[in-house]
Amino acid sequence: MNFCRRCGTKLTEVSTGAYQCQNNHLLFSNPAPCVGVFFVTDNNEVLLSVRGIEPFKGMHDSFGGFVDDGETVEEAAVRELQEELGIAPDQYEPLQFISTETGLYPYGGEDRSILGTFFWSRLKPGVTLQPADDVSEIITVPLASVDMSKLDNQDVKKAIAKLQSILL
Repeated sequence: MNFCRRCGTKLTEVSTGAYQCQNNHLLFSNPAPCVGVFFVTDNNEVLLSVRGIEPFKGMHDSFGGFVDDGETVEEAAVRELQEELGIAPDQYEPLQFISTETGLYPYGGEDRSILGTFFWSRLKPGVTLQPADDVSEIITVPLASVDMSKLDNQDVKKAIAKLQSILL
């Protein structure tokens, strides 16, 4: 964090994760909660999002995003899948927990600490996905050979590695 969100003055780190401004406002750099979902086919292929906006435009990602105020991670996952793919919970199998992972998300000239909760599922037969929101394209790749260098963030890379250890 660089500037106080209460008064706008410069922040100084006073201890790990704690920042204080010249007006003595004390702020903490808690990670922002995020959610990500991977869909896996019966042939162990994984569907990935291609990001349509910055940060990480053009990189591969899970489907998901930030948890809104007052939401659980499960509610956020359902909302994000509706926003990004136009699908409802009755169009995919129940979400299966993969892991929680940490990463950094560049925003406004700062790297924001994030804590992602990841799930996987299978689409039900006949479901059509419509990329929307920050998803420019949906790609399908073999889970065993996901190119980690094309994934957008450390948390997504760690979640894919865990998913591979679960399903392969």
